[in-house]
Amino acid sequence: MRGRSPAEQQDAVLSRYVGAAIALALLLVQAGEVTTLDGTDMLAVAHSLIHHGTLQVPASHGVAGVDGAYYAKYGIGLSVFVIPFVAIGDLFALVLGHQPRFESLMTASTAPLIMGALAMTLWRISRRLGTSGSWATVIAVGAVLGTYALPYGGKDFFSEPLTTLAIVLSINELLAGRDLRAGLALAVAIVTRPESAALLIAFPCVLWAFGGRSRRRTLTFAGTGALGALIDGVYNQYRFGSPVASGYRGEHFSTPFLHGASGLLFSPEKSVLLFAPIVLILIPSAIALWRDHRMFVLLVATNFAAMFAIAAVWHSWEGGWSWGPRLILPAVIPACALLAGAPKELRRIAQGLLGVGFAVSASTLLVPIAAQQLDYPTRTVGPSVIRQYELVPAAVSYSAQHLQAAHVAGAHRRYVDLWQVNLGREFGAKGLLLGLVGSLVILGMLCAVLLRVKHSCNTRRWTK
Repeated sequence: MRGRSPAEQQDAVLSRYVGAAIALALLLVQAGEVTTLDGTDMLAVAHSLIHHGTLQVPASHGVAGVDGAYYAKYGIGLSVFVIPFVAIGDLFALVLGHQPRFESLMTASTAPLIMGALAMTLWRISRRLGTSGSWATVIAVGAVLGTYALPYGGKDFFSEPLTTLAIVLSINELLAGRDLRAGLALAVAIVTRPESAALLIAFPCVLWAFGGRSRRRTLTFAGTGALGALIDGVYNQYRFGSPVASGYRGEHFSTPFLHGASGLLFSPEKSVLLFAPIVLILIPSAIALWRDHRMFVLLVATNFAAMFAIAAVWHSWEGGWSWGPRLILPAVIPACALLAGAPKELRRIAQGLLGVGFAVSASTLLVPIAAQQLDYPTRTVGPSVIRQYELVPAAVSYSAQHLQAAHVAGAHRRYVDLWQVNLGREFGAKGLLLGLVGSLVILGMLCAVLLRVKHSCNTRRWTK
């Protein structure tokens, strides 16, 4: 096996710096607590595994299973992923107390790390497709910060970011010819969001057609990926008595496709064109890549088509109360790598669209999305972009006036959604001091990483 060339080694290092910069930036502005229903349910599973050695959760965090016990209705992937972080929170609690608070803090901190790894992998894919390191950096940073992925990097805790990372890793490993690793990554996507099992059909077909028609490659990838479906089936059997029972009641796929698709495209609260305007130029970028990178284009296209179709017919196509079209996040973010093929005349437009995408979601850095649930009447489809900005002054004012009045039901919805503020409202002056010290440490690390990124870019001559 040949070793890496010096240029490849430099690329690997720079991709890590880019990922670290994204992770640190999001850690600096994360919420520092898990408040979404999905997130608290998955955290409850991790807590039960650590403390009780069981998958059972309190009734408030699950649905009734075959044995009368209660189980969370989501894939087990994210719960397993956060176990080490929950354990670290428990260690802090041994000294400082407040176990639930520190478990929640450490669990929420995994979202920025996932987004950092996602940016790192998108950077590597973009370089593999032949673009320069500087443009790869724009793609990687823009996909995470210039789309509605932004609040999922540290505000709302859902399974989509980990699913997206696993899919992107699978695509990257397929491009590198590492089929076993690609299959393992797809297996992680499936146990995190079982709907990803649709890719067990789509991806092997693309690999067979454009990977040299190698039976060995295709079987290695598909067989390894199928482990995810097997694990999910066993998990379902244990909880609900059937390999295909996930705990959801009623019909899973009950929305007419045209209704769901029109909502995902044009609804003011869920339109992918609004929340990720970069998709407007992905098709010309894909056309430019088609000649030399057909397998990649088809992997991204089949992933987008599968995830979009599944979300459109899902009984809750809007993805519940969440920012933007949450359910198709695993479709949109991998597709951003198509920008590697963007002609030079489109790159300024791409940067502008990524800037618009950031502006659409930037208010979520300060205001909890759940703040709009306090409005009456509450929107049924999801939060509004305009209303989110309108709530910024109120959140800042309320935080300044009620910093230590934290224990009112639903109080977190009224505060500025930063972990430093949340520590202050929980622990008063000591919490604010801890937040200040932690912020300075993270900010110092971020500045150091950004300097390394700048130095690496200045000393490297890119091929494109």
